Amino acid sequence: MKLRTLTVTLIGLIAALAPSAMKADTPGRHPAYLHARTDLRTAQFFMRVHEEPNVTRNLDKAAQEVEAAIGEIDRAAVLDRKDLMDHPRIDTHMDRRHRFENIVALLRSARADLAREEDNGRARGWRDDAYRHIDAALEHVHRAAVDLHWDRELGF
Repeated sequence: MKLRTLTVTLIGLIAALAPSAMKADTPGRHPAYLHARTDLRTAQFFMRVHEEPNVTRNLDKAAQEVEAAIGEIDRAAVLDRKDLMDHPRIDTHMDRRHRFENIVALLRSARADLAREEDNGRARGWRDDAYRHIDAALEHVHRAAVDLHWDRELGF
């Protein structure tokens, strides 16, 4: 009798949880939000590697812009019922020599993901704000790369 009750309880629990689990995997209207968010977090991780003070200052500003872009994406993603507690693994073994190229590629990839078709009119404003933050981050990364180049060129 206990086994039958346990089996019925488990089946009921699985049936109750199945729709929410399926909903978490359903892409929704804008499935690229989470991918863009992951790219931005990864870029932000690589911006935090210590450099010369002038380079670090620009990378810190870029990281702040990325954080602001992530905030805008989160606001838009909530409208599409995305799971923002999902934290995919970040590849921490990128080559340091090509770090700036990787950061720029990640920022551009995130921007391209956000550029996909947006059905939700209320999310467009947040998406556009995220664009502006990503563009500002790209500018700060460019300044940091130029500073790093000249620091190395001049032997600082």
